[in-house]
Amino acid sequence: MSGKSLVERAITAYLKAGGPDQPGKGSDEVTIDGVVYAVLRNVKGVLAVYKLDSKGILRRVRDIPEGIA
Repeated sequence: MSGKSLVERAITAYLKAGGPDQPGKGSDEVTIDGVVYAVLRNVKGVLAVYKLDSKGILRRVRDIPEGIA
């Protein structure tokens, strides 16, 4: 791994994919039922959610899991 935090990796993926808004300081890691998510937020709310898979790869999820607001 590159040493970047999950949030930093998620921001990189989001911007590479053409995300129109800039993630802010409210972005963080959340664990729900043992699954780790990187949640990107700004003043508008949740921009994107990325799930960490068993191989250490972040994958964007389409549906925001319950517990992430």
